[in-house]
Amino acid sequence: MKELRLKFVAIDDWNRPVFKDEKGRYFGDTENLFNYGTGKEEVYDFYKDKELHEHIYFFGMSFNCEPEGIKIKQEVKIILE
Repeated sequence: MKELRLKFVAIDDWNRPVFKDEKGRYFGDTENLFNYGTGKEEVYDFYKDKELHEHIYFFGMSFNCEPEGIKIKQEVKIILE
């Protein structure tokens, strides 16, 4: 199984949690929004019991971008680091 390792970057201007992989691609959630300035611990705690494939989508190649909305394949394991 392939793995997609994501690191929390920040909450963007639309209150979306944004993550980044080692290739510089951005991912995030458009439905579960957080207050600006929310930290990594609180965001990761929120997702700990969630099915990440239902929430995390490919956003694009820059922070604060318009999300491309591409779902991550089920056969890819999403890991929040």
